This record gives sequence, C-alpha cells and structure tokens, in this order.
Amino acid sequence: QLVAIHPDDFRAEKLIGKKLKTPLFEKEVRIVGDKNVDPDFGSGIVMICSIGDKDDLEWILKYKLKIEKGIDEEGRMTGLCGKYRGMKVSDARKAIIDDMKKQGLLIKQEGLEQSIGTCWRCHTPVEFLVMPQWFLKTVQFKEKMLKEIEKLDWKPRFMKRRLQDWINSLSWDWVISRQRYFATPIPIWECKKCGNIVVAKKNECYVDPTIMDKECPECRTTMKGCEDVFDTWMDSSISPLFNTCWERNPDLFKKLYPMSLRPQAHDIIRTWAFYTILRGILLTNKLPFKTIMVDGFVLAPDGKPMHASLGNVIDPLKILEKYGSDAFRYYAATCAVGEDNSFREKDVIHGMRLCTKLWNVSSFVKKIIDGKKIVLEKSRLKIMDRWILSKYSKVVENATEYMDEFRFDKAMKEIEEFLWHEFADHYIEIVKHRAYDNDESAISTLYTVCSGVVKLMAPMMPHIAEEIYTMNFKDAEGDPSIHISSWPKPVLTDEDAERKGELVKEIVSKIRGWKSEKGMSLSKEIDFVELVCEPEKIIECKEDIARTVRAKELVVAEKENLKENLVAVKPVYSKIGPVFKGKAEEIVEKLKTIDVGKLSEDEVNVRLDSGETVKLTKDFINFEKTVTVKGKKVDVLNIGDTVALIGRV
Repeated sequence: QLVAIHPDDFRAEKLIGKKLKTPLFEKEVRIVGDKNVDPDFGSGIVMICSIGDKDDLEWILKYKLKIEKGIDEEGRMTGLCGKYRGMKVSDARKAIIDDMKKQGLLIKQEGLEQSIGTCWRCHTPVEFLVMPQWFLKTVQFKEKMLKEIEKLDWKPRFMKRRLQDWINSLSWDWVISRQRYFATPIPIWECKKCGNIVVAKKNECYVDPTIMDKECPECRTTMKGCEDVFDTWMDSSISPLFNTCWERNPDLFKKLYPMSLRPQAHDIIRTWAFYTILRGILLTNKLPFKTIMVDGFVLAPDGKPMHASLGNVIDPLKILEKYGSDAFRYYAATCAVGEDNSFREKDVIHGMRLCTKLWNVSSFVKKIIDGKKIVLEKSRLKIMDRWILSKYSKVVENATEYMDEFRFDKAMKEIEEFLWHEFADHYIEIVKHRAYDNDESAISTLYTVCSGVVKLMAPMMPHIAEEIYTMNFKDAEGDPSIHISSWPKPVLTDEDAERKGELVKEIVSKIRGWKSEKGMSLSKEIDFVELVCEPEKIIECKEDIARTVRAKELVVAEKENLKENLVAVKPVYSKIGPVFKGKAEEIVEKLKTIDVGKLSEDEVNVRLDSGETVKLTKDFINFEKTVTVKGKKVDVLNIGDTVALIGRV
C-alpha cells in the first residue's frame, strides 16, 4: 500500500512523491519520506502492505491505510493474495520467492537474524491477523499509573523498573477480547443491521449472550450475542476486589481493601500487576494492594526454563515424597526474591539435614528442661550464657529485619549458621556439664535460645517447627500453635561477654582439634591444660573450659617460662635430593646420628666419609623440638594472643 524511505537518504530526493509498481501483483503505490525508516537496514526502503509486526500497524494507522487481511484464521492466504490463495504462510513465502526468481526480479537474498513471536508450546512463528476486537482504554491513564506505582512498596525495589518500562512502551489500548472456546463470555449484544451495541445490565450478570436474545432498541431487529470471550487477565485482575467483597459487603470491603500483599512472578508484571493496579485505581481510586513481592523462576538444573518439550521438568511431588515439604521449602527460602534460580537437589538434601539438626537439638534441650520451671534471670547468667544470648539477640534483630524486607534467603542463612555453628557446635557442648548439673543459668538459656530459633524457622519450615513446638515448648509457652505464638525478641546485648565467649569458643575448638589430630577421643581426659593470657579474659569460664575439654587440671596464668628442647633433625627429602643428588643418601644417614645437643637452629654441618663438609640450612632440614613447663612435656597451641599448653598424656 505504501513505500517509505528516510528523508535524509541520498535517494530520497528522486523517489519521494513518485509511484511504483509492486512485483508480481503490479499494484501502484506511492513513496513517502519517514524518519522512522532505518537507511542502514537492508535496502533502506520499507514496504508497508499488511500487519506483520507492531511497526507495520503504527505506519498503517499513521498514514490511514486500509487494513487488509492477507492471512485467515487457519493460517492460509486469502483471496487478496491471488494465485497464492489457500496456501499456508510458509508455502506461500517459498512460492513467491520462486516466482520472483523466474521473472528476474530478485536481485539479492541473504539470511537475517530477527526477533519474532512464536508459540510457547510448538515454537511456530505467530502471524498477525486482522480481526475486530474489544478494547479497554489504558493509554490515556499512563501518567496516572506511573504516579500511582511509586506509592507501592516494591520487593525487590528494582522490579518497579520493569513496570515503568512497560507503561512507557504502551502505544495502544488493552485488547480484552479473545477468540477462544473456554473463558468468560463478554456480556454484549451487537446489532448486525444498525451496528448498535447493548451491554448486559447488572441484574442480568453473569450471562452468556449467545444463549439469550435481545431486541435492538434502535431498529427493533434481533441482536446477536458476542461470541468472543474475555482475556484471562480480565478475570485475574479483579482478584483483590473480589477477595475483599467489593460491591457485595461494603463494611468488609472498607476493612480489607486495599490488600496488604501481592505475591507474583516477574513474567506477569506487565499483565497481572499492571491490569490489577489499573482496574483498582479506576474503580476505587485506590491501589489494590500496599506491597508487591516479585519472585523469580525456579529453572531446571541446567539453567534453562523448565518445559516438557525439553525434557527438563522437575516433578515437585517426587521431591516432596522423597525429602518432605520443609526440606523443599528450605530450598525455596534460600532463593533470593526477584532472582531466577537453577534447581539443585543437593540444597533440598541440605534442608532435610537441617530439619534433622533442629530436631536433635530440640530433643536434647527437651531432656534438659523437662519438668523444670524456666526463669531467665539476667543478673545470674554466666559469661557463656550471656555470650550466646547476645549473639542470639543479634540474630533475632537481623532475621526480623530481613524478613520484613522479604529477604528470606538472608534470614535463613543467618538463623541456620547460628543454630548449627554457634548454638549446636559450641554452646551446647560447652554447657552440657552445667545443664546435667541442673544449673539454672544454662537451663534457662538453652530454653530461651532453642525455642526462639524454632520460632524464627517457623515461617520457612512450618511443619517441623510446629511438631517441635508441640512436643517441647507448648506447655511452657501456652499458645496452642507456634504460628500464633509471640515472635522472638532480643534478650540482651553484652559486647564484653561476646569477646570473652569467642575466646573461650576458640580455645575449646583448638584443644578439641588437637585431640582429633592425636587420634584421641574427645571424651578422653587430659592431664593438665595451662592457658597463658590476661586472666580476666577467661577466669570466669575456667570451669566451662576444663570440663568441656576434659582437663584434670586447668591453670590460667598471665605468663609462663617455657623451655624448648631440640630432639631431632629431620631431612627435607624434596630439597636435599635434587640439590645433592648422589650424596643425598649419605647426608640423610649422617643426620640420624648427629648430636643434636651441639647444634644451633640456623644450620647444620654434616661431614661426609670423603672428608667433605656439607652445610645444610633451614631449607633442607626441620628441627624437631619439645617444649617443657616445670619439667613437664607440653604441646603448644597459639590461639590469638592466648597460648594453650597441653600436658602430654
């Protein structure tokens, strides 16, 4: 219907205003200048004949061209296409190219990469069809929408940009009609004679207009019910209004609307979010919800979207059956809101192990607190109890803040690391002896921290949290369910206790590690341990350390006189061999008989049978020493500024 060229194109002066004939059809069309033409793309000249994409439609509307229907509903060419009528689109394209070649009209043909719409199921290219549709006005409300969405609390915040970009890109109104069999009927009657339209009255809804006749109020002929159905988003976008009893219960609607939260995925921001906000504003002059949380996708393990056609779909029912719902929910909670995440079964397995850990810790605490009255008296708490409570209080603060911001991944990480690596691995081990001795400080601390951690876990792992609460804490707490119990609050902050507690934790950890290196059982007793440091740092925790590491005697001293004794010289074979080659074996043998009492720690001189003296520096040898304190052999462990001296067993 039209040919366009950019006004600045060097050919424009000769072409604009003239007419040309189209190949094959011999149709006369005029040439216009249009700044939207890209002179560097292809031939730099655009042929506008039908609706192939959004650009075509904009040009057709701009130049008031006739909208011609070249493709019918079955994907075949119409009578407008002459000899190609009845052909499928792909066949018609091939036939046209062949005919142009035969007539010598095709000068050049080359491949082209372009983005086209395809069916998400079978990936067949989608063609535009010319069909009458119903529209809902949206473009005129773009500025209003942009202002209103600024009032929403976006989680994550960057997702707001997607909706802003979509609104700014809108150039036509919302097409609300669809030509399908199953959906909500559009309650409209059309007069085929005079074109009059009648909309169903409120008391007639909801009605299928195709099974109910109406008389045209204008020409008195029988009207035809609309056979189109609504776009699915016409139904979905009214969900906040429906859920809050709009037009059904004014008092309840006033109480419930707007809703607090809209959770959804990012792929339907331009549809569900946009249309819901639009209708809420137009019908109530209010946003339909206060906060919008936008999730990402769970992708296949290979990082691709899950599709049955790709064979990469993970069946969630099998995962649930194998690992349980809370383990699955753990994985979901570790996915950051707004980000796509590839599914990893090992994360679900880890979630299952975390459930087991939480269960075992809670079971231990239950045995300790069973039948006891729990009273947390802060003034009577011991250092290690204040240490864990101070760290627990920070976890409560951080996790609560993360959850308020919908950062469940960060909240889960915070809680899990504290449960596993502070409470279970260290605190419980350090205070077990006191707990078994019915120490009130340890017992009340164990209860407070364990019950609090279970509550922090409850939103993300609700089933095991409820089971643990019911079995272990319900009687003391009083609430029938963990999910209506009070949320944990910080207990205390004690930076001094935290510093001291961290040192105690490191001391215990190092000594236990030393035991493991020596092949000793953790329960095996040690003759004695001496800790050299500023006594005030750990003196209050002396008993906790001694009983945890199973030391028969534990001394805390500000300083100590250590005596180092050189007992052997060991060759570094990897260095001696390459350098001394044929002499290496003799050097090693001589080192075995050398008098270590006469050696310095800088170098060793080895006299060979040949009379040659070989000088060995520290690169070639290691000095083996023993350390003694008051005549007793000890192993030395450096723990920051503290030195642990461990008596040999």
